[in-house]
Amino acid sequence: MPRQILHLELTKDQVADLVNALEDHRDDFRTKSKDAARGFGLDSAYWNSRAEEVQQLLELVMISSKLRRY
Repeated sequence: MPRQILHLELTKDQVADLVNALEDHRDDFRTKSKDAARGFGLDSAYWNSRAEEVQQLLELVMISSKLRRY
């Protein structure tokens, strides 16, 4: 998948909102994975991989926000 570079200037509140949204999104994928294990929706491995992708993005956001001083 091609990568895109994003340059964002965010306040502390905006970073917190972004982190919270990513955590919610990741958790939703984890819930879908559990549902898939019970036979609902797409395969559980798909949802686990999506949750891992969001977790990696979340970690990048958190690292980036710590590197920048407010």
